[in-house]
Amino acid sequence: MIATTESSADLSTSEIFLARNSVFDSSGRVIAYEMLFRSRESVDEGRPDDLATSTQVIVNSMSHFGLEGVLGSADGFIHVTEKLLMSNTLEILPAQRIILEIMPDVSLNSEMLKRLQELKTTGFRIALVDSSLGDAAESKGAVEGVDSILPLIDIIKVNLKTTSPEDILRLIERVRLLAKPIFWATQVKTGEDLAACKAQGFSLFSGPYFSQPLVMRSKKPQALQVSLMKIVGLLFKDEGIATLEPLFKANPDLTLGLFRLVNSVGVAGHLQISSVRQALVTLGQKQLLQWMLLLIYTEAGNAATSELQRRVVNRARLIELLSQHEDITQPGLSDQAFVVGLLSLAHKVTGQTMEEVLKHIHLAEHLQNALLHHEGILGQLLVLTDAIEAADFSRMEASRSHLGISAQSLTDLQLQAIAWTNELDRQMSSMKG
Repeated sequence: MIATTESSADLSTSEIFLARNSVFDSSGRVIAYEMLFRSRESVDEGRPDDLATSTQVIVNSMSHFGLEGVLGSADGFIHVTEKLLMSNTLEILPAQRIILEIMPDVSLNSEMLKRLQELKTTGFRIALVDSSLGDAAESKGAVEGVDSILPLIDIIKVNLKTTSPEDILRLIERVRLLAKPIFWATQVKTGEDLAACKAQGFSLFSGPYFSQPLVMRSKKPQALQVSLMKIVGLLFKDEGIATLEPLFKANPDLTLGLFRLVNSVGVAGHLQISSVRQALVTLGQKQLLQWMLLLIYTEAGNAATSELQRRVVNRARLIELLSQHEDITQPGLSDQAFVVGLLSLAHKVTGQTMEEVLKHIHLAEHLQNALLHHEGILGQLLVLTDAIEAADFSRMEASRSHLGISAQSLTDLQLQAIAWTNELDRQMSSMKG
């Protein structure tokens, strides 16, 4: 029987923390996000969460913000309990974009089999956690139920941290006798882990290996990045067009990108842009600085850098929005917050330390201290952002409480930042075309 759930659960009445895990394909491209939710009360009390309630709140909020705003062009994994699966809450989501990740404690009985068949008919894809197929399930006499459900499963999620290589091989062999799902490896920590999983037939991947990508293997920055850092440094020194213009003229790729940017953002209006000088004047210093910082994270044709760019844009926008919170805001702080966010991962792509990166840039001392030592209000906002990206709900709670930001406000600002990032990503994709 399908239970009716209350539709009144939303962000205005519940305090839910939100985090996302990126799910990558074999080429290193993000194809989905695993949406993670925790109620503030469960974090405070150190107890298990009522996942059904938390997920219902986020499902409703995703519907409110629009799926494109939350996920962009990617698909979304949502953890589902038995209660949620048997409710009508899922009906408000577009089935073609959502993968329902069944939690290990869901009873895989005949009633659930029927419900999963109904959900599959509407277009939902189903993911099953590997622990649902292990010894624990077998000891409950659930082997027959699991085997009957396997043909409905699209994705099997395997945790490399808790499942031995031998058990992984046995699991894959068993599943492939009955079905042909895609295998998703989580907790991928090293390049060796990734290579081994690909050899075993895994197609989806997530874990620490992807969250801290060192894009450049050389310790020496590329020539384009050196030029970018020079321009960023000049912009922080408020140098004029006459100083900037020669650097663009010496780099055709930068000049082409500059013209595309001016045209794509619509700042030129009906003007005919005919020179580098005119393009620089039309664009303005603030927007030029933000674009230069973004280009540091760009490497043509590299899927890993594209995701890193999305990540840094999202954290910059989130820190900017947080800095505008009524209990934090100060004159000029939001512009500084955005710049700090954009610079906070620059060392990941230049192969340098943050200290070396900052030598190229004449940054105010309090901004340097925020980046190097997490000092001051901007440093505290970086700490909160790091916790969000790590899906560390305890650190998120401690940090947001210290800053005086409610969990409700934090989640709302996260969703705004994600939507803004997705829109900017679409704009930049059109520029490349």
